[in-house]
Amino acid sequence: MSRSLPAFLAALAVTVPLGAVHAANTATIDYYTIGSGDQDANHLGGGVVSNEVQSALGPHGLPVLNTPAFGCSSNCFMLTPAPSDVLATGEITYWSPTLNNGGSGGTSDVTHTGSATVSLPFSVPSNFFPPDGTGSSNGGASGYQAATLSGTLNVPSPEQISFSIGADDMAFAFLDGAKVCDLGGVHGSSAGSCVTPFTIAAGGHQLQVFFVDINQVQSGFSFNVTTQDVSVGPPVVSGIPEPDTYALMGLGLAGIGAWSRRRGARR
Repeated sequence: MSRSLPAFLAALAVTVPLGAVHAANTATIDYYTIGSGDQDANHLGGGVVSNEVQSALGPHGLPVLNTPAFGCSSNCFMLTPAPSDVLATGEITYWSPTLNNGGSGGTSDVTHTGSATVSLPFSVPSNFFPPDGTGSSNGGASGYQAATLSGTLNVPSPEQISFSIGADDMAFAFLDGAKVCDLGGVHGSSAGSCVTPFTIAAGGHQLQVFFVDINQVQSGFSFNVTTQDVSVGPPVVSGIPEPDTYALMGLGLAGIGAWSRRRGARR
């Protein structure tokens, strides 16, 4: 059955309406459990740093380790041992069951265990343990908790915005793929460094926050967006795009091209 181009596009698109002033801010959380046998578990350098990841997300939508091996030339991350669950691009894979290679074993140590909608501010400063932040401990059979928060910032007009982040251990926030918060290293519950308040332009802006606990004994994660009229709602694409997602996007674009060619031929 033939389909008009607007209908075809509507089938592919996800529309996110503008939020009302002071509407409840929500985000999608995706939970991951990292197995205790992971090569980085209880094996990373300790300390609180604000330069662990680079200023932009990598090609797979994951944070990139900020070391000379991956192109850093100044203010590089120097804690040792550094994360080794990384791709050839330097992307850290704690949030990707597909891309994590599990070290020498070659199988993934990362399992996606669930998704939910949560309100902002999100604050679980301690005992944020697997599965899905509901457990009683980390390490051993429990593994380690990782999570992502994702959402769309709906901005009706330019206004000032700021972020706050805290974690035991690591947490990184990105707005439209650019880093706005960096809390690196293995450490107890600590506040992270975020960019100074700035004016955000009107429109929709994609927010992605990455958290991982990779060391015993505690685990905690907090994040908030401070604005007046900006609302935070569901992400355009929930979670971290895996290779299958990119493939589906490519098929959709190819379908639009084929539709256009067929329509041109009928004229």
